[in-house]
Amino acid sequence: MQTVLIAPPSSDDLDFTEAFDGSARASLPLEARSEEEKQEIIVGAAELHRVGYYVNIAQRAKKVASLPPGTKYSVLCIDDDTALVGVLAKKLQLDGYAVRTASDRHEIVTELRNPLPPHLILLDVGLPGFSGFDLLVKLRQNPKLGSVPVIMLTGHVSPQDVLHGMASGADGYISKPFEFDALTSAIETVLGVQSRPSG
Repeated sequence: MQTVLIAPPSSDDLDFTEAFDGSARASLPLEARSEEEKQEIIVGAAELHRVGYYVNIAQRAKKVASLPPGTKYSVLCIDDDTALVGVLAKKLQLDGYAVRTASDRHEIVTELRNPLPPHLILLDVGLPGFSGFDLLVKLRQNPKLGSVPVIMLTGHVSPQDVLHGMASGADGYISKPFEFDALTSAIETVLGVQSRPSG
């Protein structure tokens, strides 16, 4: 009998630098999608306009693990708007989440290489010099972070934008500018949790 050793992820597996090359990921146009996919995309774009967020529960079949009492879900906020990140961090901390932030390329790579992956990532679409969608594709290919739910923060809410996000593996969208109620609802829906007490 032959023993097979499975190596842990190498540093190459965690090299996100190629996600910052600025290239856009091509996806099938809306017209080439099935009727079911078209309907989901149209509904998603409409929901973004109507309530400020959209969660695509059917995107990937996964379940975020429940945490023991007293443990906090961790959220990584990736956005180059440092003022917005600061406000987001304070709001999420008040809602009972452990928050990590990243606003530039170095901070993003550092956070994504953190040995403890977050339970959820809030990811801005329009990062300077590269697309959040490209980073999302890289996350989905990563063995350590591929199943982490990602909610896109975006000012682009057309069906084509929703399509791009769905094709890239997004779990939800929050349109900018957003209401905190929409943010809370989207996060709770994606994590599958009820409102968490502060603390």
